[in-house]
Amino acid sequence: MKRILPAIALIAGLSLTGCTGGDQSADKPDGSGDSSPTAEQTPEAKKLDEAQLKDILESTSAEGQSFKVVEGAGQANSESVKAIEGSEFEPAKCKNITLDILNANLASDGTTVAATSTDNVLSAGITSFDDPEGPQTQLDGPSKIAEECSDVKLKTAGLEMTMNYQTFDPEVAGADATAGVVASFDAAGQTAMEMRMVYAQVDNNLVSVSNVADVEEATVTKTADAFVEAVKNAG
Repeated sequence: MKRILPAIALIAGLSLTGCTGGDQSADKPDGSGDSSPTAEQTPEAKKLDEAQLKDILESTSAEGQSFKVVEGAGQANSESVKAIEGSEFEPAKCKNITLDILNANLASDGTTVAATSTDNVLSAGITSFDDPEGPQTQLDGPSKIAEECSDVKLKTAGLEMTMNYQTFDPEVAGADATAGVVASFDAAGQTAMEMRMVYAQVDNNLVSVSNVADVEEATVTKTADAFVEAVKNAG
């Protein structure tokens, strides 16, 4: 299990910054939304700054756990990005797709803060955007990676493994929209663990939660519930 931890930590970075379905700068509207709900929400959207996001993450308890902010998560020079850059992917395109996901907030002017639970079982992240279009577009990411990289061979830290992605529809209380991905890690012909990544939109914010150790699916979803409520209260 110790040998597989670097790879699991690498993919855990996906939950810290959300996913992207395309170039954010090209998708942003020029003052008018595509639908009436978006148009109504946009004037009221308030982008949360880094200090506010840190306060939400470290003041919220979920499933009996508190969280500690991880400095530098979601940035281009983060440890997750460095690990991916030094890894081999097959198909090769999945390396770029994964890097795009980790760097999505940089391209979309989002402010991201991430944290890990005190028992090192869960990771959580919140990204706040200028308007609701940011998280809405990023919610397309899980289906993209599941479609184009459903089965990936990965070599990292001297370990060869296979990853399989599948989407699911999580139910997160209070969320405007949700998306989910299950990543299965196989090494030496055996499933090492399953990582569930839950994404939940709250107005112009995106909450993302994943497990980095084996836990029940409900633990990930209920943790997302808690952070969605905290973001709503902060807004």
